[in-house]
Amino acid sequence: MTITKAAQTVLKNTDRAMHVNDIYEEIIRQNLYAFGAKNPKSVLSQTIREKSTANPKVKTVLFRMVGPGTYELFS
Repeated sequence: MTITKAAQTVLKNTDRAMHVNDIYEEIIRQNLYAFGAKNPKSVLSQTIREKSTANPKVKTVLFRMVGPGTYELFS
């Protein structure tokens, strides 16, 4: 599973907006992805942001930024 798919899974299962820190904790708790980075929350944040409404250059939006570091699924 990719980081993106793991984040989508967490947000789909909670059906609410979540902060990146909470998304990360759920990914780890559910064992959806094994991060190998020194700063995994930063990697997760960047991955989500790149595919969100916060990125004006994104071609396919998957996440909507609803607050600082807080996202929901884009529908």
